[in-house]
Amino acid sequence: LLALNPSFAGSNGLLRYQSIYRSQWYETHNSFQTYNNSADAYIKSIKGGIGLAYTRDDQAIGTLVTDRIDLTYAQHFSLINQKLKIIPSLQVSVFHKTLDNTKLKFGDQIDPRRGFVWSQYPLPEKQYKTNVDFSAGLILNYNHFYFGSSIFHITQPDEGLQGPSKLPFRSSSFVSYNFSIGENVLLNPILRYEQQKNFTNVQFNINALFYQHIVFSAGFRDNYSVNSFVGYRHNYFTITGGYEFGLSKTSPNNAGSYELSASFTLRNKDDRKLVKDFERW
Repeated sequence: LLALNPSFAGSNGLLRYQSIYRSQWYETHNSFQTYNNSADAYIKSIKGGIGLAYTRDDQAIGTLVTDRIDLTYAQHFSLINQKLKIIPSLQVSVFHKTLDNTKLKFGDQIDPRRGFVWSQYPLPEKQYKTNVDFSAGLILNYNHFYFGSSIFHITQPDEGLQGPSKLPFRSSSFVSYNFSIGENVLLNPILRYEQQKNFTNVQFNINALFYQHIVFSAGFRDNYSVNSFVGYRHNYFTITGGYEFGLSKTSPNNAGSYELSASFTLRNKDDRKLVKDFERW
């Protein structure tokens, strides 16, 4: 949840740990692998939430690796007899990028007219870049309705490894609503929109909870990909697995990605009423 919007820090009322692994386009020798671990807690004395997350993004089996640590604070405001919740947040991050130039070899680049390589530019075996990043989020919750918006990389830090290269800011927004069908079915449609420079992403999913334990989700993105997830939800943990299938608009090749996630949560009995909708979400 902290990756969706930093304002989810502390939203379960006590303590939560989440872990996710994603392998994108695994048919191409595990080209993109992402590991994310996060923990967040609600601090009752300050009516706020704190969160700590670690993300590792590995491209081409160690060729380009990004390690990132995020520290988040979210302030919870309740109005209209706690029916309306307003949660702004601030996130401070440190990232470290590593480029392994020894894996960027593409055979002999020989000019057939001369019989030797035109030019060679000696590079160190590995190059590193470390910088600080800032992000912010906001969530509005009224009864079963949710709206969230966040801006990541506000300061557009330099992430360049072979020269200056600013990381463009990314905006992310979502709307969601919880409603029940009978006593044993809870539905949660969610619409998400993201933009980073010239790239946009629209995603729509319908999440369902059956008999308080069985989790199912299905949806699609505007880049011709569909996804489906199934899982089991206990009082204190949730485990899910899913698959996303993408169609290429520029070639006959298709690509698949899969995700595995686990969530563990602790709650106070006195806080269950306060966080009822958040816990369902």
